[in-house]
Amino acid sequence: MCGIRHYQYMLSILHLFAMVWRSYPMFVLLLPLVAAILFFNRFYPLETHPTEEQVFGFIVQSAPTPTAKCERFETQVLPKGKVYLYLLRDSTKALPTYGDTVVARTHIEWDHSIGKAFAAEYILLPAKTHRAPLQVRLYQRLASAGLEEDELATVGALTLGYKEDLDPELKHHFQASGAAHVLAVSGLHTGILYGLLLWILTFGGRIKPLHENRVGRWAISSVIIVAMWGYAWLTGMTPSVVRAVLMVTIFEIGRMCYRQVISLNTIAAAAVLILLVHPTDLWSVSFQLSFAATFSIVLFAKQLEPSLQRLEWRETWRGKIVSYFLGTIIVSIAAQIGTMPITMYYFGQVSTYFLLTNLIVLPIATFLVPCGLISIALGGSTAGVLFSKITWFLAWAMNHSVEWIEQLPGSTVSARVHGVMVGIYYLLLLILYAIIAKKRT
Repeated sequence: MCGIRHYQYMLSILHLFAMVWRSYPMFVLLLPLVAAILFFNRFYPLETHPTEEQVFGFIVQSAPTPTAKCERFETQVLPKGKVYLYLLRDSTKALPTYGDTVVARTHIEWDHSIGKAFAAEYILLPAKTHRAPLQVRLYQRLASAGLEEDELATVGALTLGYKEDLDPELKHHFQASGAAHVLAVSGLHTGILYGLLLWILTFGGRIKPLHENRVGRWAISSVIIVAMWGYAWLTGMTPSVVRAVLMVTIFEIGRMCYRQVISLNTIAAAAVLILLVHPTDLWSVSFQLSFAATFSIVLFAKQLEPSLQRLEWRETWRGKIVSYFLGTIIVSIAAQIGTMPITMYYFGQVSTYFLLTNLIVLPIATFLVPCGLISIALGGSTAGVLFSKITWFLAWAMNHSVEWIEQLPGSTVSARVHGVMVGIYYLLLLILYAIIAKKRT
């Protein structure tokens, strides 16, 4: 009797697995991949970070950022990754510039795949050329268009992912108000760029729908994929932008092949591809926040989207405005549900006015990103200078909005949780989603 019952349980589990596999095969592949990475890293660490002093070559990737007694540089140490190098300020020594190599005997302290190192003595090996990278040259075009100071830094961060000129106090305003995700090029920015590209390539929607024209569909999708990957390369190929561009790529390939693309499957496919190429991204805070927010939006916000579409007044201009803000509220809450435990675990605080922040900042960002890109394209021309005034006003409004929200009483609440609690939270979240999904069917 027990054998028959055990056999029935096994059949039920296999039936459930088959159902999930048919609907979300990439999600089923993602779970064992994550488990395998955790298992092998436990017994065979994927990266070793020695604590003893060694001689390292730091390739400088940024301009210096002054601190109390040092100059901080963002550097690359091959093959280990990104390291913040602190060099003791010395008027008798020349500071390194972009592309230079700093050779120093030191040790690197690692925190979530990002290292920190200090060097009082070092040898400077100048680069063969000091030609600024494309990202820096485009940032200089923003400056030539008339942008300056905090507004220039904000536009550079939002459009190019260039954060070197961001004032630490301004960064704090964005973090405390819950708008730090706006400064990191991610799904929001790539989504805006994707919509802009689609609008341009279809001449504002005037050409035939893509499903009616095979050649046009393939041509437009190919241009979009190439442009999006070019933008990802320009902004530094961070996990958030790679995830977003991978999703756009999978979506466009599916549309080219007349296939319906499932959002949850698309996200899982992007995660699988990233982890197969670079497994250590699993410990990246950016990777975790990016996928936690996206999964949560798809799982919860998408459940309420049909309700908004059924509203009778949605087609009026007032209805569209109300629908937009309702959608922003729903997406913001869903993203916060997904990222809150990770934020508390790593940073020990939660932004209480995240909803107010998103209602103000996201509409501004929707206009600021394309305006910033147009300002870069026009540069210091007469049209560029005139257009940059709109960009400056949008950046000014965003900066002052986050500063105002940060100064509100109780803008942040200190809260730190253990890693076990994070795991329990996400397990309960999946159970809640299963209950909601079951009731809807």
